Amino acid sequence: MTTHCQSQAHLARLHRGHPGPSARPPRKVCSRLVDPETLKTEIRRLGPWHHEIEVVPGVSTSIARDEPYPEQYGRVTFLDWRDSFRSKMLSLYPGGLRERSVLDCGCNCGECLFWSKELGAGRCYGFDARAHWIAQGRFLIEHSQLQSDDVTLEVHDLYEVPSLGLEPFDVVLFHGLLYHLPDPITGLRIAGDLTKELIVVNTATVTGHPDGLLMLGKEGQTQLLSGIYGLNWFPTGPEVVARILAWIGFAEWKLLWWHQEVEPGRGRLELVASKIPGSLSSATRL
Repeated sequence: MTTHCQSQAHLARLHRGHPGPSARPPRKVCSRLVDPETLKTEIRRLGPWHHEIEVVPGVSTSIARDEPYPEQYGRVTFLDWRDSFRSKMLSLYPGGLRERSVLDCGCNCGECLFWSKELGAGRCYGFDARAHWIAQGRFLIEHSQLQSDDVTLEVHDLYEVPSLGLEPFDVVLFHGLLYHLPDPITGLRIAGDLTKELIVVNTATVTGHPDGLLMLGKEGQTQLLSGIYGLNWFPTGPEVVARILAWIGFAEWKLLWWHQEVEPGRGRLELVASKIPGSLSSATRL
């Protein structure tokens, strides 16, 4: 028997190859938590959330923003960046993702994979070292309107990924992970070895030093937005990241943006690199 949810997913697959730049795909509304108040209770229980996501019409993760959570979770910022992610990906792939596979390293709740599905992605796989974020993502797969067919979310450390035997992906996302790693070169190499076309790297940077360096840092291991190792390195700019990617085998790169000081001593940048020469001509600085 074909359920309403299954028919909606089928319609989404039919339209996925030709997503409009602003249109949402047909909605999947099949939460078993049909009572909105029960749904809200579960959203609050799973918090804090790092991303604004509309779970079902009229209910988003923002309802958990002001909830009290254990102090050891640390400060968790709340981001709303679906539109900017879509704009970035459509500048790289103006026709949409057209069944390209996507890997998200350090995926948090998997938000970028769900948004990639809106743009026509095929196989999507995300992993994060923190079970807190993966629990949120699995909740979204089960109870949200988000397109989640062929989306897999797992708890893994980046350095154990080579042992998983994953097939390479067309697109790899490396957001907010590089500066949490004790060995960022090996970390990028792991992601690069799984990339067929393009990688997007979004990372914090350290200010006050010339580009081309990795600066030693130290961070806690219990906060939800920290790394898990207690040792980490910050790039001083895009050049050092690009040189590592070139060594790994990427043919070209483009800086999308670099905010050189977003807080005292820290900046942030985003760049894209491709293994296919000439493929970044449509990418625009944002």
